Amino acid sequence: MSRSIRFRLATSLLLVASVGLTSGCVTRAKYDAMKRERDVYAAQGETLTRETEELADVAATLEEEVALRDEQITILADTQQGLEAELETLIVAGLVKIALLRDGLHVMLSEEVLFSTGSSQLNEGGRRILGNMIDDLKEFPYQIAILGYTDALPIGASLRDRYPSNWELAASRAGSVVRLLEGGGIASEQLVLVSFGSNRPFAPNDTVQGRRQNRRIELRLRPVVAP
Repeated sequence: MSRSIRFRLATSLLLVASVGLTSGCVTRAKYDAMKRERDVYAAQGETLTRETEELADVAATLEEEVALRDEQITILADTQQGLEAELETLIVAGLVKIALLRDGLHVMLSEEVLFSTGSSQLNEGGRRILGNMIDDLKEFPYQIAILGYTDALPIGASLRDRYPSNWELAASRAGSVVRLLEGGGIASEQLVLVSFGSNRPFAPNDTVQGRRQNRRIELRLRPVVAP
């Protein structure tokens, strides 16, 4: 109860007592009015106490949430450091990009380091690269989404029976990565597969270099607890 409310309540009670002492009597109406005023002050004090307790609970919850975010950032940063050490040569060559963003850790791998042209099966180099990443990924306790992307060129006639569109090609390539990670010991419930096809290009599709950058696999490590 705040000091001002306690003071007003005490004053009201003192007034009732003093009136009774000096005059010897108090009208019923006046007594009831002062009693109601006292009850109002008491109720306000109870409300203030309850609100203060609720605010304290909210503050404690917010502190827990902030602490959890700090923990997630630490885990993501540690994972980033480990992956950058494993992939340093490819990062320098511009074939792998790693960035810690607001929604998680993004690891973007060029298609050419993972797949042969027109294939959705990981080549030997791709299996080796992903295999080197697995130890760091095993330590990551949250969701790992594997996103497949292609350029905007239509599927060639020789591949159209297997991949009717870029959706299927991107999904098949992402699926190859998922299978390798799962086979390497990453829990299946942590893994999510997404195909974006030719959507969300990283660079313009009107140049050879741009299309080359758009053909990629992205691992997105997000602080989402696996179901």
